[in-house]
Amino acid sequence: MDESKDCDHTPLLGAVKTDVQSGSVKTALYPRRWYILALYSFICFCQALVWNTWGPITQSAKVVFNWEDSNIGMLANWGNIAYIFTVFPACYIMDVKGLRKSLIGCGVLMFLGTGLRCITSNSDYTLWTMNACAVLNGIAGTVPFAGPPLLAALWFPPDQRATATATSSVFNYAGVAVAFIIGPQLVSSPQYRHEITNRTEFSLTPTTDATLNRTILTNFDTLENEIMRLMYIECGFAALLLLLVLIYFPDKPPLPPSTTASMERVEYKKALLKMSKNGNLWLIAMAYAVPAGVYGVYGSVFDVILNPVGVAQSEAGWIGFYSSMAGCVSGLVIARFADIFMKQMKVFLIGLFILGGGSFVWLTLLCNQTIAFSTVQLYASSIMGGMFLNGTIPLFYELACEASYPVSEGLAGGFMTWLNNLFGIMFLMALLIPGIGTAWMNYCLVGSVGLGLIVLFVFPEKYTRTDIDITVTADGTMDVQTSVHQVVTSYT
Repeated sequence: MDESKDCDHTPLLGAVKTDVQSGSVKTALYPRRWYILALYSFICFCQALVWNTWGPITQSAKVVFNWEDSNIGMLANWGNIAYIFTVFPACYIMDVKGLRKSLIGCGVLMFLGTGLRCITSNSDYTLWTMNACAVLNGIAGTVPFAGPPLLAALWFPPDQRATATATSSVFNYAGVAVAFIIGPQLVSSPQYRHEITNRTEFSLTPTTDATLNRTILTNFDTLENEIMRLMYIECGFAALLLLLVLIYFPDKPPLPPSTTASMERVEYKKALLKMSKNGNLWLIAMAYAVPAGVYGVYGSVFDVILNPVGVAQSEAGWIGFYSSMAGCVSGLVIARFADIFMKQMKVFLIGLFILGGGSFVWLTLLCNQTIAFSTVQLYASSIMGGMFLNGTIPLFYELACEASYPVSEGLAGGFMTWLNNLFGIMFLMALLIPGIGTAWMNYCLVGSVGLGLIVLFVFPEKYTRTDIDITVTADGTMDVQTSVHQVVTSYT
């Protein structure tokens, strides 16, 4: 290689051992990669859990802290805003300092943010402490949200990359899902007592009788204590994960898992310029970011959306939970199929978008009561929509890495999620418009999936990175570097 070009590239894995006789790169797989993936995935889980704290307990938080719907929306939005301003610096740190230091930094921010929420429940200060946590947690989400394809490339072979990416990315959505359950289970719904008082008024004029109707909240203290207990639990979980990362989380394995994992990546500044001019990357990023950005924040205000049709806070939480968990399961299953049937991701995505879009049309018609409202249909349409749309996320990550190669996987993931959060911010900012209501949210969701589907049809599918990892033998058959090659069991 021309040494004059060395300054334009930074190696993804640093120096690697090569076979001196054949010149081929030595690759190895380490069983510890599954522990690394599990720990990373739980950090993704925790960050998403903290981000979706308030949506599932909207009604309780509003009465305890004197908040409005716009306050709930902005608590989710601050995380997205902080993310879009810090994700690219975080990607630079991942490339230069490695995953370990990047993840420790994010863990510290997440712990500090959740700790701030534990300071007080006084409504004069909670809006400040909760918003501060939202900002810190948003910054902390940069590595967990943008890094799944990088972690997969660093530790896993080509036939496990989509599955590894899916595992860590769906844990993010699992965190959102579990928040729908933990919140309503630990925090009660507001309970009211209605009082009717008859009062006789005496004056110089003839005596009049007045009837006073009052609604009194009966469990304020209980709600306040339960919300603070939830804050303590989430803070403790963040502290535990930070400790585990400090104990053991290496940047990379001693030997790369694939040929492309050992190859040099474009230098950071030139990579940004290269991505900005990459039309294929923009297409796949838009197809992902518009529907995923809208649906990602749609769940954070799900209780707000369903409240006008008479769905209780706890039931909205269960619907959100099942929808997100269905997406997690489908993401893992579909990613595994994508690993088996390599280079067929676009077909999977188009099919999932068609099915997901139909489910959200069904949900919209139910919420608008264009068709007779049914709780069973509400569950079915929501769960199917989440299953199909969230199932696409890992495939989008992998296609973005293919379209942007040889740009770093972390930077490609950062670009995708930056756009995702940008569209999420636009969605939530609309809640600040006085009197806008909630009906528009379902129409927006359906439209976003339709737009993403159109862009997918235009996107030219290419697998630059995978093609390098596939070698053609003399007899014309393909030999893919797979998970059964050179398994190393030592932990040295």
